[in-house]
Amino acid sequence: MVNREDVLKQVENLRGEIVNFTKELVKISTVNPPGEKYDECAALIAKKLESIGFNVQLIEVPRDKLEELAPHGEGLPRVSVLASLKGTAQGPSLHFNGHFDVVPPGTGWTKDPFLPTVDEGKLYGRGTSDMKGGIATMVMAAQALVEAGVKLRGELSISAVPDEETGGFAGAGYLVRNRLIKADYAIVTEPSSINTIWNAHKGALWLEITTLGKAAHGSLPFMGINAFEKLIKVAQALEGLKPKFALRTSSHHVEPKEAMHPTIMIGGVVSGGVKVNVVPSRCSMTIDRRLIPEEKMSDAKKEIEDVLKSLNREDPELKIEVKSLLEADAAVTPQGEKICETLAKNIRQVTNITPQFSLCTAFLDMRFLVNQAGIPTVSYGPGLLKTAHTADEYVLVDDLVTATKVLALTAMDLLK
Repeated sequence: MVNREDVLKQVENLRGEIVNFTKELVKISTVNPPGEKYDECAALIAKKLESIGFNVQLIEVPRDKLEELAPHGEGLPRVSVLASLKGTAQGPSLHFNGHFDVVPPGTGWTKDPFLPTVDEGKLYGRGTSDMKGGIATMVMAAQALVEAGVKLRGELSISAVPDEETGGFAGAGYLVRNRLIKADYAIVTEPSSINTIWNAHKGALWLEITTLGKAAHGSLPFMGINAFEKLIKVAQALEGLKPKFALRTSSHHVEPKEAMHPTIMIGGVVSGGVKVNVVPSRCSMTIDRRLIPEEKMSDAKKEIEDVLKSLNREDPELKIEVKSLLEADAAVTPQGEKICETLAKNIRQVTNITPQFSLCTAFLDMRFLVNQAGIPTVSYGPGLLKTAHTADEYVLVDDLVTATKVLALTAMDLLK
């Protein structure tokens, strides 16, 4: 019988392959938006999984659904990988999930973001932490189990999906909505760090608020209605919600501690006006409202609506349009769930550190699995959220190997 030490040794033997597979993924610049080279990246992952022995499908969003699910995608294909490794008997099932889209590299890099390199134990490149390193660990954990000769009773399935960085609706959301992911437990290999388990994440409400005015010559501003001045009023009123948010505290551990409260970020994108000497007739700004799990989306929306209604009563000239850009509910898997206890046990075994259960400040594809598919799900993977989306993004090579060990042992425990 294969024991746990055999599996850990096999992962160590695969150290170079884990790094190389991560590099191959990073080299494919799956930048989102708009969603480049998704089919190429999906094909690479599919080929790897097939070589391990998985039954693999490529799931593509129908073209007539692209405008609804991926309006930012310029009509480019949305392709997901869905793979399964059948067990030897009827047993529990475990699902690994990860997204292969990455944010644009931006500026400030000292290395080529799509030519990954290892320097002093760090693997640099766009997506190394968020989250192609995570995809590599879940795939290589499966390979280690197969090559070590482990016979799993239950099914191990894997999905690699696009579009998480723009909401996930054409990726994990599409698979869940079409009931293509079925499992008793799931792990999303986001960059939680190897000693942290995200068993919860915040929700998000993104809005665009537009104020409408009346154009006039800049030398006669009293002849018009300045939409920008109206927008300032709206921004100041929404700022007034912050003291209320400071009184609401999540029961979940989170770092930094300031993130234990709901937040609102005003003006991520601001636009309006046509010329320096024209009174602006239209101005807009975005709102990024983050919800702690204890809040409801309907209450968060009503709170903003009430502020805007109050402004309208005070200023009859104020005309406002509100557009919803995204709604993502928070998600929670209780620490007492078997997936949490099993994963924590294996982190302790591999790292000799008791992991911290924590609330992720971002929203994740985890919400589709928890809230819509009803699967107890946690997020755990190599990398650090603080390096994600930054110049010179990196993941520690040792963390890639450690996470692969943890995932392999967790699959072994849950599917035996």
